[in-house]
Amino acid sequence: MVTMLDCIKRSPERGKVILAKAIENTDVLKNAIPDFKRINEIILVGSGSSYNAIVTEVPFMEMASGIQVHSYYPNDFSKKSILNPDAIYVFVSQSGTSTLVKNQIISVNEKGYVTVAVTDYPESPIAKTARIHVPLEVGDEEFGFRTVGFNSTLLTLKIIALRIGLENGNLSKEQYDEFIKDGQLAIENHPKVVESALAWFEANKDALKPLRSVMYYGGGALRGIAMEGALKLMETPKIYLSQGFEAEDGIHGPCYAFNKGDAIIFLNDGDNDNEFADSMVRFSKNELGVGYMFGPNSVDDKDLCIKPASKYFREFEFAPAVQIVAYEMAIINDIPVLTIAERTPHVSSKYFQTHKG
Repeated sequence: MVTMLDCIKRSPERGKVILAKAIENTDVLKNAIPDFKRINEIILVGSGSSYNAIVTEVPFMEMASGIQVHSYYPNDFSKKSILNPDAIYVFVSQSGTSTLVKNQIISVNEKGYVTVAVTDYPESPIAKTARIHVPLEVGDEEFGFRTVGFNSTLLTLKIIALRIGLENGNLSKEQYDEFIKDGQLAIENHPKVVESALAWFEANKDALKPLRSVMYYGGGALRGIAMEGALKLMETPKIYLSQGFEAEDGIHGPCYAFNKGDAIIFLNDGDNDNEFADSMVRFSKNELGVGYMFGPNSVDDKDLCIKPASKYFREFEFAPAVQIVAYEMAIINDIPVLTIAERTPHVSSKYFQTHKG
C-alpha cells in the first residue's frame, strides 16, 4: 500500500526527471515568445500548496531571470486593475482544475498577453486554456496532501526562470549549467534529510504529540516552506493549529500569543536570519517548553540538523522535513492518512466547489 511517506520519498526521482528535461519542457516558452528581452515581469498565480510554492520561488526566479517577480492568490489577482502587457503570467495548479485560476487565464488571454499553465496534466482545463503549458512531471499523486507535487512545483518554477534568464541574456550557458548542477546536489541530499527527519521525529514524538499548535518560521525561500509546513500540519492530522511566519515578522506580535502547548520550529539555512532563529528557538524551548531549530546551527541536541548540500535549491532540501512532521503527527495520533480514492468527502464539500474541472 502506498503511503504519504512514499510520495515524499518519490521526490528525488521526479526531481531528476525535471532537471533532465529542463530544456525540453521549457522549449515551449522559446517557441511562443519571440522577444524575451521585451519581458520585464513574471506574475505567479496559485492557491494552497501552489501558492506556497510560488512564494518560495520568488527570490530565486528574480535572481535567475533578472526581472521582477510577483506572486498572487487567484482572488487577489482577479481584483487587479492594471496588467502589464510585457509580463509573463504563470498560473500554477497541480491538478489543473482550479475554476478561479482557469477564469483568470481566460481574462488574461483576452488581452493578448502571455499565459503559462504549470500543471501535471496536459489535458487539464487550465493546461488547455493557457497559451503555453509546462508539465510538472509528477505523475498521479495518490494523496491530496501534496508533497511530491509541491516539491516538483519548486523545481519546475526554477527551470522556467532559468530558461527565461538564459534566453534574455541574464545567464550564460555556463551559469545555467552550474544552477542545474546545484539542483542535482539538493536532489541527492533529499533522501538523507528524510532519514534524519524520521529519526528526529521518533526521538521527539512524546514532546510533539500533546502540543496544541506548531508555528513555523522561515526567511527568504524558507518562508514558503514554513507556510507549507503549517498547511500540511493542519490538513493531514487535522487536530493541530499551525501558521507559517516570515523569519522576522513573527517577532512583532505573534510570539506574545504563544503559551504552553505551543511550539516553534524555525527553518534556518545557516546563512540568513541566524539572530532571529536563535532567539525564537530559545524562547520556545525556555518559555514554552518545546521548540526546535531545523538547519545546520543547532541550539541543543533536540534540534534537527539539516546541512544543505546546495546553495540555490535549499528549499527542496528543507521541504521533506516539514512534510514528515505532518505525516508522522497523524500516525502517532492514529489518524488515517488516506489516498484521494479512499477519502470520503470532507464536510467542506457541502459549501465549497473550487475544482469543478
